[in-house]
Amino acid sequence: MADNDQVIANQEKIMANQEEIRRNQEAIRSNQEAIKSNQDKLDQILANQSRMEENQRQILANQEKIMGK
Repeated sequence: MADNDQVIANQEKIMANQEEIRRNQEAIRSNQEAIKSNQDKLDQILANQSRMEENQRQILANQEKIMGK
């Protein structure tokens, strides 16, 4: 009987571990989605920064033209 009790206890531990694995996998998927979202935001920020730098170059060129006149 003790062996059966041990088997049942082990099965319960296995099921608990499987549930923990499922929760961890869900958390990993959620974190991966958050990382993807953050990467997309970072890409947009970098694109905006590049456009701002180009606009600053154009402003400087225009100021030089104005000062040269």
